[in-house]
Amino acid sequence: MDQIAAYSIGLISLLIFVLIVLLQSALVGAGKARANLVPGSDPAKDYADGLYRLNRSHLNGVEIMPAAGIALFASILSGVSSWWVNLLMGLFLLARIVYVVIYAQNVGKPIQGVRTFVYVAGWAMLVVLCIMAIFRLI
Repeated sequence: MDQIAAYSIGLISLLIFVLIVLLQSALVGAGKARANLVPGSDPAKDYADGLYRLNRSHLNGVEIMPAAGIALFASILSGVSSWWVNLLMGLFLLARIVYVVIYAQNVGKPIQGVRTFVYVAGWAMLVVLCIMAIFRLI
């Protein structure tokens, strides 16, 4: 258990990210119900619509969640330094929180705006974790 405890910040970061996505899921569901949208449908593609942005942010979190989990657990199992794992997962969580806030507030332009750069920063943390795990395994 002590070996896992060393990665507690990374694990907590992943769990907080999961909770954020679950909260978004509930908010999207409630918003779709208020908008009388048929289950399984998406809001109209309109960045001025807060429900559309919330739905897109939620779907993006769902899309990247498996990569985050796999990168974290592969890093732990392969013995990547807990310092690096904790730092990179903490930065990933920070980037995801900033991403959600930027999307919710409709900051910047929809294409190649600040949201894209924040997404890529979080994505890069996962890429680095994967590369570190691969190098530990070869």
